[in-house]
Amino acid sequence: MVSTIANPSTPAILKWDYTPDELRKLTEKLIEDGKRIDKEIEEVPDDECSFKTVIIPLGRKTENEYEPVENNIDFFQHISTDKDVRDASAECSLKLREFGIERSMNKKIYQKVSKVIENIESGKFKAPENPEDQRLLEKINLDYRRSGLALPDDKLNELKDLKKKLSNISIEFSRSIAEDKTTLVFTKKELDGLSEDFFENIEKTTKDGEEAYIVDMKYPSYFPIIKLAKNENTRKSMMRAYGQRCKPNIDRLKEALSLRLKIANILGYPSHSHFKLETKMAKNPKNVLDFLQSLKEKLQPLAKEELKKLLELKKQEKAELNEPFDNEIHDWDYNYYNRMLIEKEYAVKDDEIKQYLPINEVTEEMLGIYEKIFSIKCIEIENPVVWHKDVRQLEIYDKKSNEFMGTVFLDLYPRDGKYTHAACFGLVSGYDKEDGSHVFPVAAMVANFSKPTPTKPSLLKHSEVTTYYHELGHVFHQICSRTKWARFHGTNVERDFVEAPSQMLENWCWEPEVLEKLSHHYQDKSKKLPKDLIQSLIKTKNVNAALFNLRQIFFGSIDMKLHTMEKEDKDLDLIKIWKDLRKEITLIESSLDTWPITTFDHIMSGYDSGYYGYLWSEVFSADMYFSKFKKIGILNPEIGEKYRNIILKSGGSRDAMDLLKEFLGREPTNDAFLKSLGI
Repeated sequence: MVSTIANPSTPAILKWDYTPDELRKLTEKLIEDGKRIDKEIEEVPDDECSFKTVIIPLGRKTENEYEPVENNIDFFQHISTDKDVRDASAECSLKLREFGIERSMNKKIYQKVSKVIENIESGKFKAPENPEDQRLLEKINLDYRRSGLALPDDKLNELKDLKKKLSNISIEFSRSIAEDKTTLVFTKKELDGLSEDFFENIEKTTKDGEEAYIVDMKYPSYFPIIKLAKNENTRKSMMRAYGQRCKPNIDRLKEALSLRLKIANILGYPSHSHFKLETKMAKNPKNVLDFLQSLKEKLQPLAKEELKKLLELKKQEKAELNEPFDNEIHDWDYNYYNRMLIEKEYAVKDDEIKQYLPINEVTEEMLGIYEKIFSIKCIEIENPVVWHKDVRQLEIYDKKSNEFMGTVFLDLYPRDGKYTHAACFGLVSGYDKEDGSHVFPVAAMVANFSKPTPTKPSLLKHSEVTTYYHELGHVFHQICSRTKWARFHGTNVERDFVEAPSQMLENWCWEPEVLEKLSHHYQDKSKKLPKDLIQSLIKTKNVNAALFNLRQIFFGSIDMKLHTMEKEDKDLDLIKIWKDLRKEITLIESSLDTWPITTFDHIMSGYDSGYYGYLWSEVFSADMYFSKFKKIGILNPEIGEKYRNIILKSGGSRDAMDLLKEFLGREPTNDAFLKSLGI
């Protein structure tokens, strides 16, 4: 169980009380220092270019020591309560991205890196003996080549301009979503079906003389309405408003696609996907498209059967309400009837289950499970120095050696201007310092679970517990990693493997032993989830699994469709492409006048040509879980420690495929994944 110490320490490398002006000054200093370091490396004579004189300064000064400050500056736009600070953070982040682009395209430094390789190959200097040092040299060289530094100067300058434009558009796209203020007003009658605690945190108003409620588009408002509102027009209105946000992002996305294709072409790749996939496990677009197509073909027959069940439910309900039945499951119907199916067939209700999942107790038990599996200790800091009063701070130690491992922050509730999803932010990547000491990692989990009310604590739906487990998986990937260089730390692995460790940990949320541990009724902590309810909940794991995974295939497919284009299409109709592909793959039509692609932030924040990675890595997560943990013991510290020491500790210092083979003792397969979906 988590213990506490009264020590309001914050890692010295980070600060939470910067003013907008201080952020700007810090940014200028970071850029000035960066330019000075670059100049020092540029001036190393060619015959003195070695791992020690060029690569070590690059790794230490431009990555290890630079990135925590950049991350600190960038983090404020996602979590600060002060709009001026958020704006300054976004402005500074943009400057740092632009500087990062310039640095990545510094031809003089690339020439020095090339000289290092040349001098090693000629025997003038020894190659580094440490495998992680060797990998650092290889990856730095590859990064410069992929940045186009082998190009003539005119092409290189064109590339720089294109990348800066793309960076600006990406920031504008994401901020448009974060700053969206769309709201709707519904009466209590229009919100029939929602539980009473839904209304406790919602602003009141009047509508046609009746008491009414103002709902925003954030998850704690959107999902309960889409899943629970009995009034079809309410769900439809909510989905329409949700899908009509951020229309200017259509033009931003078009421009981004054009810029990405131009960049890929200049670098000698036929499409953006060819460029992006070169450094991933998948290697090329064909492998990804074949993977998605194969899964689609296996899942669609099962999905058609699942849709029939949902249609039957809708038909029954419409008959009971004496309303017309249109023989169609619309996109605003899916979540509602999916929830109804689970409640009717398995007697599982979110509202009933969440009474047993108050956030503080879930957090305590969840951390206790992580402690047991990974042989660690979590110590909570009392009265921590943090960016908001709701934030909790933990220090993590190795259980056997008592060695400090890193710091974790938990920022779990929504507030204005805050990042709207759930994510792990790696604030400091661990690395070895020149004097042999180690800088330890810092990670923050940022989420938007429902706030406590005057009468109830924050209660988590089971799906939110799964999200919590998943994101904490990323956090502990950061904390349990131990690498020499920051660029290989923690989640800095191939992007199509990065989700595997977290996806694997989601499996614990479907195990009776774990569900019993996590649960404490909020009114009587001694009461656990009843065993029959646990069994019913577990049976729901694969309810409509085919429809759910087809949705993931759709997101992966539209991402690939947009990024495998080898010619620019000026008349590209993104809204039509979205609707057509959605119907073709998910079998559910998007019939509203909406443009959900404008809030598909993944393809503008690092997952471009990468969304398939969620399913791709799920193959590996299923293999690791079912062949090791499920077989040997889900809470077995021995297998947990092996997993920690091979998969988590190594970070990206070795190829993911090599780590998998070592952990599994064989080549990975997709057998467990298909079996887990009932195929």
